[in-house]
Amino acid sequence: MAVLVGDRERDRAANELARHYREGRLTTEELAQRLETALRARDGAQLRSALKELPAAWTRADVGRTARNAAILAGTLVVWLLWNVAVLIAFVAWLAANGPSLDAFLVFPLVWAAASWLLWHASGRRRARR
Repeated sequence: MAVLVGDRERDRAANELARHYREGRLTTEELAQRLETALRARDGAQLRSALKELPAAWTRADVGRTARNAAILAGTLVVWLLWNVAVLIAFVAWLAANGPSLDAFLVFPLVWAAASWLLWHASGRRRARR
C-alpha cells in the first residue's frame, strides 16, 4: 500500500529542489520537470522520484556527528602538540645530562612515533563510534 503525501510534503520537496537548483545541481529544465513531478505527486514513491540522485539535506544528527568528530580531532591535535613539546623537552634534557649518543637519537624518535600513532589510532576509533 502506497503512503499518500500531502501539501506539506510536496512543498518540502519543492523547497529542496529549489535549494539544489541554487547550489547548481539542477538545470532550469531539470528543475521544471522535477517540480512538476513533485507538485503532482500523490504518494511517497512519486515524491522520491522527483528527488532521486540528489544528495539529501543534512540532518541535525549529521551536524552533531560532524561537530563531535571535529572536537575529537581538535582535542587529539592539542594532546599531540603537548606530547611533542614534552618529548622535545625530555630529549633536550637527556642530551644535556648525558651528551649526544646513538641511543638518544634512536630511542626518542621511536617513542615519539609510537605514541603519535597510538594517539591517532585511538582518536580514529572514537570518531568512528556513533
